[in-house]
Order: sequence, then C-alpha cells, then structure tokens
Amino acid sequence: MTQSILFGKEFFTVRPDRTALLVIDMQNAFVDEAGTYQSPGAREMLPRLGRLIAFAREHGMPIVWTQSDHSAPYGGILLRKFPPIRDEQVLWKDDASFRLYSEMTQPLPHEHRVVKHKYDAFFETDLDAILRNSGVDTVIIAGTATNVCCESTARSAFFRDYNVAFPSDCNATFDDAMQEASLKTIDMFFGRVMPLEELLAEMAELLPAGRGA
Repeated sequence: MTQSILFGKEFFTVRPDRTALLVIDMQNAFVDEAGTYQSPGAREMLPRLGRLIAFAREHGMPIVWTQSDHSAPYGGILLRKFPPIRDEQVLWKDDASFRLYSEMTQPLPHEHRVVKHKYDAFFETDLDAILRNSGVDTVIIAGTATNVCCESTARSAFFRDYNVAFPSDCNATFDDAMQEASLKTIDMFFGRVMPLEELLAEMAELLPAGRGA
C-alpha cells in the first residue's frame, strides 16, 4: 500500500512564505504538572516549541494560538464524557486551567488567537478565514494532545486542501502508544511527519538568499 502513497518532499515542501504555525492548546489543563489532563512530554518539548515559534517570528510566518473552552453550553457532550469539565469547570474560559502555560513562549499582541469548543480548531471558528486571508497553503501543527486536538485539526486542514506539516517532537499526548499511532496515521494519510530539526532545515533551504535560519 505504501508504494502507492507519496511521502516527504515528494508530497510537498514546507515553504516559509506560504506557511502558518498553529500552536494547539498549550494550556494549564494539559501542560501544568497539576493539570487534570496533563500530557506527558508537553513540558519537555517546550524548548523545541520555542525554537519553532522563534523561527516563525523571525521569518514573518503567521502564528495562530488556540485554546479549548469547554464551558457550558459550548462543551456539549464533552460535559458528559469528562466529569471534571462539568463539575470542576476544567477548561472553562474563566478558569486557570484554560490559560496558556505561563512558563512557555507567550503570544505577541499581533498574533492570532482562536478559542475553540471542540477538538478541531477549524470547527465553527475563524481559523480558515485567518489562513486564507494570510495567503498560506501549508500549516505546521504543534501542541497537545497529538491524537486529539492536533490530529483533529490536521485532518480538518487536509480536508480543506492545506498541506500539513507535523513535527513529531513538537506534539505530545498521554502515552507513547497513542503518540506513535497518531504520527503514523497522519504521515500516511493527512500530511508529513518529521522531527523539528528536519523541518527547520527544509524551511531554511527555501528562504530567500541571505535569510537563513
């Protein structure tokens, strides 16, 4: 089967001038040590995520930061599936669990913020309009959780004909089995999976002369 699928640069190349960075749900609920739905590895990857954000800023790439707000009534069925969301107001917009983790790189005033109510960052948000009006055809997806909000957003981006670059070591989830299954699925069907160093090197090669990484 894999002989009938394009992988890597044969599928697409990641051009910085046509690419936006999506930073998915790096919120206290998922990143803080006391987070109810902490993703192991989310804190460990922060230096790498910081490098990716710095590269995007240096080269004028749009950056979109998402946060999940599952407060009533927006949470819908999530309020039944996950009792702490309903009973303890985890990931409600006014709760500390909703805020971005304070010990990571923070958004700049001009960077885009998207509050979403479901896993998919495109669902009933302005994300597609932001990207279209920014003239991009490729998204880099980084954040947490790999197999939930990150993968859901990757699938939705692919359905909208965006190229999806998915740095394997800038996404984190709840255990290694989930991580590996999600990365394999995305690489085979929805985008390109690669380590951060490979992604940065590829983008640096495509910068105008004199604007290397």
